[in-house]
Amino acid sequence: MEPCKFFWAFIAVALSCSACAKPFDMSGERLTPLGPEWGVVIGSVMVKPVKGAGESGKSRDSSDASYEFDIVQTQPGDPDGESAYADHYRLTSKAGEERVFISRLRTGSYLIRGFSQDQIGGKGGDLDLVFDCMAGEVRYLGRILVEVPQRVTRGKEYRFSVENARESTLAKVAGPHPELAKQAVEAPMRSREQSAP
Repeated sequence: MEPCKFFWAFIAVALSCSACAKPFDMSGERLTPLGPEWGVVIGSVMVKPVKGAGESGKSRDSSDASYEFDIVQTQPGDPDGESAYADHYRLTSKAGEERVFISRLRTGSYLIRGFSQDQIGGKGGDLDLVFDCMAGEVRYLGRILVEVPQRVTRGKEYRFSVENARESTLAKVAGPHPELAKQAVEAPMRSREQSAP
């Protein structure tokens, strides 16, 4: 196969996979009762623009910016969720605003690969966070806090952490889904490095 044709085939496959991604947040939907194959995870993400030394005011780069998080189901033989059969999800969050999510998922392990800013290639990065969903359980995963520079500058990178914001997150969930907020048990997401044997 010619290199040019291979390149375009790769682009077509990549675009088709990204188009297949399902929304990760299902909080606006009526969630069916948990069963032998399904569990629920609750958590939140927040992307916080951070000023660099000498910056003042709000940057145009950070105002109204949206970030997309890439989540995949993993298998023992496919730890990166690259199989054509792996479930792919996306979660969009606006800069400076906490985005609470509720997801009804099949039992298994999941990987939050990374995040990227909409419309700006190269602004984002890897997260490599893993969590498990168990049948019949409601799990609270925590809040992912990502700090990004307001302006893209050379050598300046993002930072992220997983925080326990259980009370505030479950208070937001309790209005539309009180039964889920009551059942939630803590099962924080963790870095893939910590999960390795």
